[in-house]
Amino acid sequence: MTTIGRWPRAIFYDSKTTLFDWAWSWREAAQALAAKYRAADADAFFEDWVAMFEGLQRRAAFNRYKDLTHHIRDGLAYAYRLHGMHGDAAKDVQVYLDLQSRVEPFPEVANALREQQALGVKVLIVSDVETRYIEGYVSRLAGFKPDFVGSSEQARIHKPNPRIYHWVLRRTGLEARDVLYCASPQFDIQGALACGIKTAWLRRAHGRLGRKNATFEPGDVPADYEIEGLDQLTAICRANLTC
Repeated sequence: MTTIGRWPRAIFYDSKTTLFDWAWSWREAAQALAAKYRAADADAFFEDWVAMFEGLQRRAAFNRYKDLTHHIRDGLAYAYRLHGMHGDAAKDVQVYLDLQSRVEPFPEVANALREQQALGVKVLIVSDVETRYIEGYVSRLAGFKPDFVGSSEQARIHKPNPRIYHWVLRRTGLEARDVLYCASPQFDIQGALACGIKTAWLRRAHGRLGRKNATFEPGDVPADYEIEGLDQLTAICRANLTC
């Protein structure tokens, strides 16, 4: 792959399951609710909650904006019905929300982001979670301050709708050719590719929200890079910036 000029000028990151172990809060909440309502199969309940949520979120990305908590709550209600659990999703979603103040970055993240900024690369972090949650996650990146933090709540559209990627470019004064997009969820990668942004798919061994994040689906466009850690992304940046 050849690149003209200084590239990338910025790395545009997804937050959930890419930089932060968001899946931890889901598993903790699912285990607590499965125990409370005596679910026959706690793992299946977790996977079905995730699947219902992801379906709702993808559909909402091309419709009127609703915050992520809305889709998490509705996904929980569907999972309750599927598993014959008599919970109140409107109240029980608070179990998940109470855990958001404890979501931590993956161990290598803060150091990798500092190294990328040291190369002269801007770091952009944009999330589908509400603004207050992403700002809380970012505050736990020790010794690091990103160049831009944004949310779907601010843009009023969810990923993978291409509109949110264009919104970030407008807000930061960048063009698609300037940016490398990095995410763990494949559907995020597809939205960036649709905007002409080069992509890096982060294949984390730990921290995936559900089983579906393990591979690309048939018909997906492959990412430009596949990586297993952010140190590899730093190396990609260094190689391009010094060639």
